[in-house]
Amino acid sequence: MSSDKMRVILVMFFAVLSVSVGEALLAKGMKLTNQVTGGWQDQIRGMMTPQVIGGTALMATYFGLYMVALRWADLSFVLPLTALTYLLGAILAKYYLGENVTSVRWVGAIIITLGVIVVGFGEGQSLPKP
Repeated sequence: MSSDKMRVILVMFFAVLSVSVGEALLAKGMKLTNQVTGGWQDQIRGMMTPQVIGGTALMATYFGLYMVALRWADLSFVLPLTALTYLLGAILAKYYLGENVTSVRWVGAIIITLGVIVVGFGEGQSLPKP
């Protein structure tokens, strides 16, 4: 595997980690806003929790890293790598958010992850030549 391809995979690993943790934090923070009562100003203040702010910042980090990866590689290579968020999302949903993740969801996340491995390590020229 070329060093250019590894560089894109590494950037996308951190991007996927950022968006997965960001989505979990955002979900946690938004569930906390269910406890807020009052007018729209109280609702806005209720969304200013560390979880919502942190989740939003991590999701913005994801977009920055994603843009960098798209500068270096084809969309057809980069986009499938984002599918790893399904597996990480299921893991975070179960262990951080305490959600009931069914076996069907686990199987689906694993199938998607296997597809990502095929795309990531598949043959062919995925990166433009300098």
